[in-house]
Amino acid sequence: MRHIHFRCISLSIIATPGRLLHLIVEMDLDLKSIETVVFDEADRLFEMGFEVALHEILQRLPTTRQSVLFSATLPKSLVEFAKAGLQDPKLVRLDAESKISSDLKMAFFSVKQAEKDACLLSLLRDVIKVPLGSAHTENTNDEGDKKKRHKSKRTEQFTAPHQTLIFAATKHHVEYLLNLLTIVGYSVSHIYGSLDQAARTMQMDHFRRGVTNILVVTDVAARGIDIPVLENVINYDFPQGARVFVHRVGRTARAGRQGWAWSFVTNPELPFLLDLQLFLGRPLVNDVTRDGDQIYTESLVLGNFQREKIDEEVEYIRTIDSVNRNLPVLRDVMKRGHAMYERSKGKASPQSYKRAKDMIKDPKWFLAGSHSGIHPVLLRGPGADSQREAERARKALLSAVNSFTPSETVFEIGSKNSAETAALMKERRKALSKSAQRIAKRSTITQEAEDDDDDDEKLGAIAAGVEMADEADIVVSV
Repeated sequence: MRHIHFRCISLSIIATPGRLLHLIVEMDLDLKSIETVVFDEADRLFEMGFEVALHEILQRLPTTRQSVLFSATLPKSLVEFAKAGLQDPKLVRLDAESKISSDLKMAFFSVKQAEKDACLLSLLRDVIKVPLGSAHTENTNDEGDKKKRHKSKRTEQFTAPHQTLIFAATKHHVEYLLNLLTIVGYSVSHIYGSLDQAARTMQMDHFRRGVTNILVVTDVAARGIDIPVLENVINYDFPQGARVFVHRVGRTARAGRQGWAWSFVTNPELPFLLDLQLFLGRPLVNDVTRDGDQIYTESLVLGNFQREKIDEEVEYIRTIDSVNRNLPVLRDVMKRGHAMYERSKGKASPQSYKRAKDMIKDPKWFLAGSHSGIHPVLLRGPGADSQREAERARKALLSAVNSFTPSETVFEIGSKNSAETAALMKERRKALSKSAQRIAKRSTITQEAEDDDDDDEKLGAIAAGVEMADEADIVVSV
């Protein structure tokens, strides 16, 4: 009898830490022959609490192995792991100068939660200009070319500049947006965590090859997805941490290409935007004083959609609801899912919550629902200069109206100085004036004390969501 001996040249194991450790223990696996171990998205592994499992797995590997950790950010927990779990580690940094690509242009829109879908339709149609239908179709009737088409799927890419990736909070948001955009006429793919792998692969393949123009996803797609050409990322729901924002927008403006990140921000989400501002170290503004798109790479520009267009989109969605009865049901499910999402998501820094309250009270910001404060990115193209001048004049007029204080009350109009009501209101005005002065004085003292105590670097670390390592920690670790 002849015996055939097979020699295994190489073997790769791809697994999550928890499942791999379970199999190692249950099957008593011997991992002494492992030569290389790779931790992909290492920062995320530590954020999800797999540090103990990773240490246990490393103890079962040979000391001669090579360990490689890939991470978009560098939290201190990862540096501590490198000190304890690695021997003679070497650090290679590709983002030492900036946290996001210098080619990435960002625009932030203050919106109402109930009007997000209307704002999304306006953004896709008027700004990004995504065409209806699919950009590329396949001839599925020719059976003889099936094998050729299948072979070419891996290499051919039909992604166009208008193709857009939309991030939503939960799978219920994804299902709702999928149905809404499909009804409107867009060609849409979707991915979320509970979708099986075969369906994910098919949806991603359609988007890569241009069969669909829009891909709606949850944060499961924020990392590790290779899309060669993508110029638009939309944050339908604003991310709860600055690092999540960095991972989301990292899908565009890659390899020297230009890209846009469009973000919707509701008033309750303003603290997360302020955390992001501290994390990126860029100013937050609501007006643009020069032409060109360079300002959108240097600053965080916040503004509104045009009120008239949003009202039209709201009415359009209402007509869709009357025809498609399934859409209101999906919207109700999405709202319940969003309520659970709000209860479970993290918190921004306390300082950002305080600043957000001040922004909401300050009329100069013209936040969600205002009839002015149109985002400068919407005022580009022919006649942009005249539009911007008209918008500035409108802002100035509204500011003057908001700051107007009448010299007399309704009780004093037409009354003589000796009238009883006029004298009463005069005394009341004096008392209110003194009270306002005391409040202003206390606020000034409190603000000065807070300014002395504030530390921008500490706020930046809070904005990151996790204590980040500095250069000194890196030098010590390597």
